[in-house]
Amino acid sequence: MSIPSQKVSSSNKLIYQRLKQAIDLNLRRQIFIAACDDLWLRDCLAARLQTELASENAGYPIDYPRFVSLELDLSDPNPWGSIAAWLTQHPPPQNRGSYSPLPGFQILGAEHLTRHSAAVQWSFLSYLRDIEAHLQMCESTVLLWVSRPWLSSIEHSAPEFWHWRTGVFEFEGEPTPAKGDFGHFEDLENSGNFRNLRDKGDSGDKLLISSLSEQSPIPDSPSAIPDSPSAIPDSPSPIPDSPSAIPDAPSAIPDSPSAIPDAPSAIPDSPSAIPDSPSAIPDSPSVELANLVLAAASSEALEAENNGASEDNFLPLQTLQYIELLQEHQCCSEALALAYHSLGNYYRDRILGGDHSLQNLTIAIRAIEQAIAYLELDANSEQNQPPTDECARLISELTQNLTKYAQESNNLPPMDDLLNDLGTLYWMLSRDRTQLNASDPVSCLERSIALYLEGLRRTNAETAPQTRVRLNKNLGIASADLARYRDKTENLQQAVAAYQQALLDLDPAVEPQQYAAAQNNLATAYWNLAQDGEPIAYLKSAIAAYAQALSCYSPEREPLNYAGVQNNLGTACWNLAQHEPSEPLLVTAIEAYREALKYRTRELVPAAAAATYNNLGTAYWHLANQFQQKDARTESLQQAITAYETALDIAGELDRTQLTFDTLAARNNLGLAHYQLATDADFSVNKATQTSHLEAALHHQLQVCVEWGQHLKDKGLTYGDKLNLQAPANSQAADSRQTALSYIVKTIRAFYSECGLPGQNLALSKVPGDLLPEILRRL
Repeated sequence: MSIPSQKVSSSNKLIYQRLKQAIDLNLRRQIFIAACDDLWLRDCLAARLQTELASENAGYPIDYPRFVSLELDLSDPNPWGSIAAWLTQHPPPQNRGSYSPLPGFQILGAEHLTRHSAAVQWSFLSYLRDIEAHLQMCESTVLLWVSRPWLSSIEHSAPEFWHWRTGVFEFEGEPTPAKGDFGHFEDLENSGNFRNLRDKGDSGDKLLISSLSEQSPIPDSPSAIPDSPSAIPDSPSPIPDSPSAIPDAPSAIPDSPSAIPDAPSAIPDSPSAIPDSPSAIPDSPSVELANLVLAAASSEALEAENNGASEDNFLPLQTLQYIELLQEHQCCSEALALAYHSLGNYYRDRILGGDHSLQNLTIAIRAIEQAIAYLELDANSEQNQPPTDECARLISELTQNLTKYAQESNNLPPMDDLLNDLGTLYWMLSRDRTQLNASDPVSCLERSIALYLEGLRRTNAETAPQTRVRLNKNLGIASADLARYRDKTENLQQAVAAYQQALLDLDPAVEPQQYAAAQNNLATAYWNLAQDGEPIAYLKSAIAAYAQALSCYSPEREPLNYAGVQNNLGTACWNLAQHEPSEPLLVTAIEAYREALKYRTRELVPAAAAATYNNLGTAYWHLANQFQQKDARTESLQQAITAYETALDIAGELDRTQLTFDTLAARNNLGLAHYQLATDADFSVNKATQTSHLEAALHHQLQVCVEWGQHLKDKGLTYGDKLNLQAPANSQAADSRQTALSYIVKTIRAFYSECGLPGQNLALSKVPGDLLPEILRRL
């Protein structure tokens, strides 16, 4: 199923990604509010959200949905009742285990309440105010879609619900009139039948049978499939095979496999222990943390001055006051750990709401480190005296007034979970590039890895398999990240060992999505190892792991995950064919790319589709030039031309920063395929066809030089200015220009050889004046 097509502003895309990322963390009792006045945009976003989350079904039993859309019953607008009714009608599988959470729910249709009586509207607000009575029942993530007027009403008329919110996401858009039946979605063959996503109680069976297509959270990465520490998508760098001055073949497939981002697990409740933390609690970390919180609160108070400060802004300050009182009365270390954990949770919730600022990450890390240190101190204490009456009163107030998750915080998470979550926060900090003073990624990754290893050291036979799986997968992801900075082989081998260990605790029959994601990540680590040594052995291991991943991914339930692994498989087969020339390997690569493109469409994930088309073109080119006879070669080169043209056509509609392959190299490859069809003795073509291919080759070669000029212009330079060729983008662009100039000379000579002096003059007439001197010198 495709998604409604509509231009979405960059700010709305960012807000949507933050919303999806927050939901993707799978925490319990998350309450999100999404405000959007443009109903068409809202329906598009809601449809896409369910499509993507439904297909990222890791951790959920087969045929049981991860995310469900419910339409508000306007006769009795009780969202909690709708959720309870759905769960009653579709009870979770009995064997789902402790780590197969309930589905999340998004509630739509609140805007229609404006057409109903005031009594119905107040009934809706009353249900929201009763949130605390339903929290014990509602373990799921809940997303409530409203218009801005209703957002304001909820804030002022349902403060209890507003207080429990995890995050608010406001989308831009002009108000549109609400349609009671959403009839304009009935015939959206090409834009997504959103009505079918709504579950009014009679469509649950359909949801249980098949999920919908998805856009992977590595939206901008052609081969990534969601599963990497934290929730930030990333893909390995392109295959570094730069062309020679006049390469005999198109440049190497630049779309390398990528790990499935599986965020070092969600920050489930805040992680723990610094393995080398001191046994005593020094004053300096407490003072540093207090200063950070005070500075943040002061800054926010100034920003909120004109709008009125929210009560939530003072929660960190109140927590600091409790900490001071607990220390003053010499309360037990566990109570102080609870207070710091509460403070860490507050900033953790902000991070989960999409605010990954350096400030929030730093405070969350420092608070959780303090909580861990006090827990360690408590565990090492020989005396555990009962708390005084004053301490007991302070602890009671703390849990009742300052902790959103009071029941959970009375039972702090196990140490291995705390270590995992702290590792995740450090991993997120390693990827923060938004600040000029961003932390050193290497030190953050080293810290993250040390925390995951310590968490694994503290596991035992009684530890839930889910915890070991999460720690090992996150260790693999962080190790693979560190390999990009130093000790590549050693860190990649550690990643391989961690993924293999995680797979030992995963049953593909019970958790096929998690198993497939771990296999994909394992294969990608093998692929990266193959780029530095023992390529044949590592690539064969990568291909075997990708095949295992595909055996557990269903194209119907998670089409983009499935397509991502197919793309990765194609690239691994293509790579292996460069070391062990084999026609079957190239045919397998082509089949894998074509299978991927059934689901990686330009409408849904254009950047990923463009990268796969580019890979397909290169695979066809190699097939034509290494193994095939004359007739088959012609067909393969035509297929290569079609694939390259499609890749460049899609790329032309996107911003350059969204692309993961070198468009200049792709255009050179396209020109080369035309040149071969015009000049190769195996291809007997008439004069008109030959001239047409030569003109096409020259057009694309000249276009590379034009785009190189634009590359310089974007940097404020002119040709002849000094350009830093140490930067990969500059080096690749410069290589592509030199390659294009060599091709241009060869093509002009071919014009002369095949069409005489008139042909050469025709070719020269197409060369821009600023290039003529350089071309004539080479001629």
